[in-house]
Amino acid sequence: MNKLIVKERFDKVFNLLAGYPNLHPEESKIRIELPLQNGQSQYLFNIKKEVSRMSEITLDRNDIFIPNSWTVMPVLRSNTNDQIEYLYPFVPVNNGTDPSIFQVAFENDNLEALYSGYLQWLVDNNVMLSAYPMEKFKKIPQTQGAFVLDSSNQAVQQGEQLEWNIDQVTELIIPRMTIAGTRDHKIAVNFNAAGLTFPCTSGYTPYLMLLLDGFLVKGGCEYIKGQNPFGDVVGQW
Repeated sequence: MNKLIVKERFDKVFNLLAGYPNLHPEESKIRIELPLQNGQSQYLFNIKKEVSRMSEITLDRNDIFIPNSWTVMPVLRSNTNDQIEYLYPFVPVNNGTDPSIFQVAFENDNLEALYSGYLQWLVDNNVMLSAYPMEKFKKIPQTQGAFVLDSSNQAVQQGEQLEWNIDQVTELIIPRMTIAGTRDHKIAVNFNAAGLTFPCTSGYTPYLMLLLDGFLVKGGCEYIKGQNPFGDVVGQW
């Protein structure tokens, strides 16, 4: 993600709010997870839904969110403590038979179908994005873990951790979009999953995670003396 572009966008939002002393942008994110289901071809993320996990963050009705970048990623949660332990910007595979560098992963590569799909962004009853390619979210780091052979010529994992930087696996959103809590925003991920299964390492449950990184303006939907800095994006309510 280009830091100069992000700073330029922040400055524009900051300047837009110059006449509103109680409003200011802050770095934030929207993060929602949906469980992966065998054979399910559409996942509908509601940006304003109620969530029960602290790790999930959605948008309140009075607030504005301006995303800079986003991604959709497979997530593996521990069944023991419900904590996210593994996030992957690609599909890791460990079938339990062939040597693999991934201790926790999917047991087949069926989820690769995700990257042949597309994403739609719906605002109220209107389509803002009709067919954003999911393949743009697939990011494979250049340096990965490895496995070696032990004294019995059996493959063992070396225990190295993958390179990881969330800014490097998110995709810049162009053009810049403004999300108002007063509007109904839903993001749909679509791919052909007919007949596909998504088993993963025992003790874990697979999810699909939507992450938007950007600026939050608390109270940004409020009208002050009949005016709102974000205009038609907020609408009259």
